[in-house]
Amino acid sequence: MLAAMDKELESLETKVAALVTRIKEMGVQNGRLGEALAQALKENADLQFRLEETKSRVSALMERLPIVEEDEA
Repeated sequence: MLAAMDKELESLETKVAALVTRIKEMGVQNGRLGEALAQALKENADLQFRLEETKSRVSALMERLPIVEEDEA
């Protein structure tokens, strides 16, 4: 009976050690994903700013275009 308990304890110890290792790996991966998300959000904000800036410039250029009136027939 003691041998069975020892075997079960060894199995549990192995599983706990594997779980701890996996948790550490997931922590590292989570850190990397957090960094990637922060970078993507920064790039998105930059692109959004550039898009708004471009819209403003196009709008300003369109306002400078002469108005062409069509002849009424």
